[in-house]
Amino acid sequence: MLKRTIFMIAFVGSLLSYFPCSLAGEFGSPNEAKAMLIRAISEVKTNKIAAIEKFNKNVALFRERDLFVFCFNSGDGKLTAHEALVTWDVRKLLDARGTPFGAQMYTTAREGQIDEVVFISPIAGSTVLAEKIAYISRIGDQVCGVSAFR
Repeated sequence: MLKRTIFMIAFVGSLLSYFPCSLAGEFGSPNEAKAMLIRAISEVKTNKIAAIEKFNKNVALFRERDLFVFCFNSGDGKLTAHEALVTWDVRKLLDARGTPFGAQMYTTAREGQIDEVVFISPIAGSTVLAEKIAYISRIGDQVCGVSAFR
């Protein structure tokens, strides 16, 4: 019985130590997400319409592995840039546990600042839930963000 317990502890420990490493190459990091948002903010300030078009076309500068830029109108909450949800009301988005993280993004974002909203999301291709952090900022009438697994 003791050998079996020790084996299980070692086996689970090896899986847990492997898991973050396997995610590292497949998923963008929080620092990479923040850097992408900073590029997106600059792009929106330069030319909002062209920026949103680039975000929706997944131009390489704004799409890397699982990282991408999303934006929504600060007035009505409608997504203007997203890989799948353009025109959806961000305020109606719920995370995997039913928490209204979209409404939190809508009320949290401030001009000239990068704010954070944490939510729970399944890891792509699995049923495993993990924390994601959305870095968001208001730029005029847009709120833009990039989210990454923690």
